[in-house]
Amino acid sequence: MKNDEKIDIHLQEEEIDNLSEEEVAKQHYNTALRYIEIAEHMKQFEDQDKYYHRAIRYLKLAKPYKYDRALIIQMRKNKFAARSQGKITLYKEACQIRDKARTPNDYYSAQAIFERIHKYEVKHPIPENRVTPEVYEQVCQCSDSEQQAILCGQLAAEKQKELKRRSLLTSLLFLAAVGVFLYFTRTTAFRQCLASVYAHTGDYSGAWQSYYTVYEQTKEPAALENYKLYRYKDAVKASKTQNTEVVRSSFRALAELGYKDSEERLVKMEKQRVSEIAPGETIQFGQVNWRVMEHQSGKTLLLKDKAFGSTPFNTTDENCTWETSSLRKQLNSDFMDETFFDLEKEAILTTTVKAEDNSRYGTDAGADTSDQVFIMSASEVQKYYDVIPKTKSCWWLRTPGAHKNSMCFSYQDKTIMDYGYDVSNSKISVKPAIWVNTK
Repeated sequence: MKNDEKIDIHLQEEEIDNLSEEEVAKQHYNTALRYIEIAEHMKQFEDQDKYYHRAIRYLKLAKPYKYDRALIIQMRKNKFAARSQGKITLYKEACQIRDKARTPNDYYSAQAIFERIHKYEVKHPIPENRVTPEVYEQVCQCSDSEQQAILCGQLAAEKQKELKRRSLLTSLLFLAAVGVFLYFTRTTAFRQCLASVYAHTGDYSGAWQSYYTVYEQTKEPAALENYKLYRYKDAVKASKTQNTEVVRSSFRALAELGYKDSEERLVKMEKQRVSEIAPGETIQFGQVNWRVMEHQSGKTLLLKDKAFGSTPFNTTDENCTWETSSLRKQLNSDFMDETFFDLEKEAILTTTVKAEDNSRYGTDAGADTSDQVFIMSASEVQKYYDVIPKTKSCWWLRTPGAHKNSMCFSYQDKTIMDYGYDVSNSKISVKPAIWVNTK
């Protein structure tokens, strides 16, 4: 039951109009006994005090039925004993809360108890002659309840200020610690430590990325070797269940560094991916993206997805064919070397490239060639029209134009200009094609 929960039991007596004086007195006596019983069951000393007081009043009204002087004296003793003992007990409790207080709320709890004691003793004082000297001495020691309540309020306010100062200091220290930590996380030592943790916990992705950061900052050979080691482990682990661009990118980066069998693994994954992708979709093979044209038995035709450069078909404005053009030499030498690893070059088939005369003007296309890299003819553009993407520029075809020093080209919308353009024109771009062995 809470301290501030008020209890007030009023006993109802029978109508006394038809009762004799003795019967009324008897009724009062019985009421007094009931109040005594209630008082003895109360836990709060204020309630005990109140019901003993009522019992005494009804005992005095019990004449002429019974005047129990001894019981009245005992109830007075009980009344003041409850009042004094309750005050002493509460005072000790408040003092303990005050002395052990750690928060403002603790002091406020003690303050509330001291105020409760003071308010009660103002209305219900304890006369010296109603209790023993020992008890009265203890009661007197509790007479500063009002001052103690004020003190607890002051201590609560001081504690509140102290906690605010402490909270501010804690916040400042926390921010300082965060600042130091953030600074440390940018240091090479932290990256080195983090990389080691990643490596020992099997997080190879985190390990190689951290070692790469260390290498960028320090250029230490050991950091580079660890970067290659854990990127390789990460890629091998992922390749067992995946054939994604992320995995292929790792093997490609390691192949550029000549690390272990990265190039072999890369080409194997690239060939597998090339064989799986549908015509019209794009894939990276080597250093560029390609568009799949068609699949045949064990091989796939790829066309560079985006045209590159503005490149003349031939460096001079002389009569030429695909066979004698500078573009053919460039694609099968410099372009090959810049775009592919050695094992990727081995995967590109050497193909018989048919020389197609101009169907309208009859211009001779020259002889067939054997090439790894070539450009499309006018008829091939028509054949793969649905899967060839539109471009932002015109691009050369290997079919001759109306004259021996001109070549056909495709407009951006894949319309073929069969009259052609001078072979030395440098405003037309190039879209190479290759056949990849996917066996």
